[in-house]
This record gives sequence, C-alpha cells and structure tokens, in this order.
Amino acid sequence: MSLPSDASKQEFLKQREMRKEHWLRSFCEEDAEHRQLLHWLLEEGLSRPEDFQDRVHHAHRLRELGNKWYRSDDFRRALHCNLGAIHAVDFTPHEQMDMTDEQRLAVARELLPVLSNLAQVFLKRGDFGNVVKAAHLGLRNVNKLPGDEADTFKAKLRYRRALALGEPGPEHNLESSLDDLREAARLMPTSTEIRSCLHKCKELLHKVGPSVTHKKSDRETQISGHGADQKPPALSPALEMFAKCVGRGLAKLIQCWTCLQKARGGRISANLWRFGFVALSSALVMALTHVLFAR
Repeated sequence: MSLPSDASKQEFLKQREMRKEHWLRSFCEEDAEHRQLLHWLLEEGLSRPEDFQDRVHHAHRLRELGNKWYRSDDFRRALHCNLGAIHAVDFTPHEQMDMTDEQRLAVARELLPVLSNLAQVFLKRGDFGNVVKAAHLGLRNVNKLPGDEADTFKAKLRYRRALALGEPGPEHNLESSLDDLREAARLMPTSTEIRSCLHKCKELLHKVGPSVTHKKSDRETQISGHGADQKPPALSPALEMFAKCVGRGLAKLIQCWTCLQKARGGRISANLWRFGFVALSSALVMALTHVLFAR
C-alpha cells in the first residue's frame, strides 16, 4: 500500500482547516475556555441555532444583551454575550464559500459591531492584549462594509486600539498609538474625545521621547536573524596544536600553584623554584609553538 504524497497531505490539511471555525478561537484559544463559554451559553438558553438567518439574528440578540450588561457595568456577562455573538456568526471558510454577497454583508454587519464592542469590553477589563487583537481583526475585515459604515468602525477600532497601546504593559507603544489616533481623528474629525486623547498622546511622546522598547537595533537584528544559528569556524591544524600546548602549559602552572599554596616551612623555597621553572618553560613552549605553527 503506497503512502500518501506530500501534496495529498497538504490538501487534506487545507480541507480540514476550511471546515474549522476560527473567529471564536482567536479569543478562546484554550479548549477549556472554549468549552466553558459554550456551556455558559447552554445554561443561559443562548445556544447557537443552525439556520443561517437564525444565526445572524441570534448574534444581533446577543450583541444587544452584551450592551445591556455593559451599561450595568457587568463586564463579565458583556464579554460572554459578545463572544457568544462571535460564535453565532463564526462560519467556517467552507461555509463562507457558498454564501451570497448579501449573506456575506449581513455577517459583516453583525461581526464588526461585535468586534468593536469586544475591544471596549476588554478595555474595561484591562485586557489590553485582546483589545489590540479585536481591533486588528476588525480592521482587517472592515472593508467588507460600505464606505461610510466602514469609516465609523475604522475610527472606533483605531481609537480603542490606541488607548490599549498607550497603557503600560507588553503592548505599550506610543508611536503606534499616535498613528491610530491621527487616523481616528481624520475619520471622525468632530470627536472631541479623540482629539483630546491625540493631544495628550503628543505631549506624552514629546516628554518621554521616541520609544525603543519595541525596536531592535540593527546589530540585534543582524545577530538574531543571521548569526544566532551559525557555528564558529573550525580551527586550522596549526592553531589546534597551539591551543593544545597552551592548555597543557596552563594546566602545569595551576598544578604548581596548588602545590605552592599547600607547602609549609622549608618546602616553600623549593616549590617557588619549581613554580618559576614551570612558568618560564610554559611561556617558552607557547612562544615557540606560536612561531612554528602560525606560519
């Protein structure tokens, strides 16, 4: 029986990925987190339906519930509802291929508000890494909406990402935050909140100077990119012999010095002579070896 070829394996893996749901896994990467959310939805009577239109309506319902809990400062339930909304419209790539343009637009019109809401909920919870992730996913898919609708979400997502990037922590990057705020202000020029934040970011960046925490120097990049896995060049036979002689000479010196430290009384004088002789001979051997083999 012949084994499958590499091309067949790649095609199998591709088809398997095409039948996986990816959106929710972006935020529930661990299987336990994924199961807990689905269990919570089941207990709350919010399990996902099967029909396409029902799933879109279910996502809208969960988003509205999330807004309700958010206004009540219950950010945990708001998070669960918005993740449930993501789950509702989490169609596999294989399913998306069979959608009409109207269906794709309907999914986008539910997905983008949910991602924007998620970014805001994560902000309130202090989960800045997931704020950046939600905003990035939203900005990557926002062009599926018509122009005016897209601009609104572009501004919101960039503004919320900018706030996360301005906070201390692994995601901290004032330059990127400033870029997002400038673009958000361009898209929503009447927003005083964005303008105020942009002004504060400029002042802060002027005080602290350009951030270098997320940038590597050219030297670091060169080492990590090219020299990290390279082995040192092998020694020539002459240099290898020279290294052996040096090693032996140093070993003798260490041995004599140890004996000298242990010596007592009249033995010190004899050991001093011995140490001096070995040191001189070792130096001569190293010098001669270098002259002979370095040619």
